[in-house]
Amino acid sequence: MRYFIVALALFLTACNQRPEEENASSGKPASPVELPAGFADFYQKFHSDSIFQMEHIVFPLEGLPDNADSLTLANQDYRWLPENWRMQRQFDFEMSEFKREIIPLNENMVLERILHQSGEFGMVRRFALVGDEWHLIYYAGMNRLAK
Repeated sequence: MRYFIVALALFLTACNQRPEEENASSGKPASPVELPAGFADFYQKFHSDSIFQMEHIVFPLEGLPDNADSLTLANQDYRWLPENWRMQRQFDFEMSEFKREIIPLNENMVLERILHQSGEFGMVRRFALVGDEWHLIYYAGMNRLAK
């Protein structure tokens, strides 16, 4: 378990690009980092329309549940199913102790990390173009991160 948590923490910090925080009110990057075409509109609709959200998740969705136990971490094969999915809503970053980093990895994939200001907790989502539409392809729920 310790190795997996270390690997998760390394994954969260290993991106070579400099993460840029987003403007919480607009959902757009506060810096000159450009999001891929159509991603900002997709992101907004994904969080406001539950039917759209369910249609834009690749199930069974790879990831981790919130507060994953050691057995789940060791197996590394957790999959979210439509029946255990909880609707994702947009965070209000101005009113919380969390910050968001959205990192375009290329024109077809975007990594999002939401981290508690203490650095103790975080979650990861990956979005990718599937055909010509954006989809959620990975979701690791809120978990304790190794320091």
